[in-house]
Amino acid sequence: MGTGVSSQPSHSIVTQIAEIEGVDPADLEPPLYAVVDPDALERLVDSSEAALSISFPYRSHRVRVDGSGAVDITAANQLTDANGESPEESHGD
Repeated sequence: MGTGVSSQPSHSIVTQIAEIEGVDPADLEPPLYAVVDPDALERLVDSSEAALSISFPYRSHRVRVDGSGAVDITAANQLTDANGESPEESHGD
């Protein structure tokens, strides 16, 4: 869905998701800091190698941040595994 590179990935995440959802960034509930520590995310990206990849769910989206600070937002309903199931539906049986 969205992709962006920022020196502050947490700002990019909030801005992109607010834009995708058509809401003000201040109106996002829960706030990003309730899901991931923005300062820790920034430190990881600042001190990482390019191979870093962090992903987590936030507001019905899958957020991925790489070592360059690039942020990729994917709607959770667009995520499927090899069996056509979303990661949340996989049971590991």
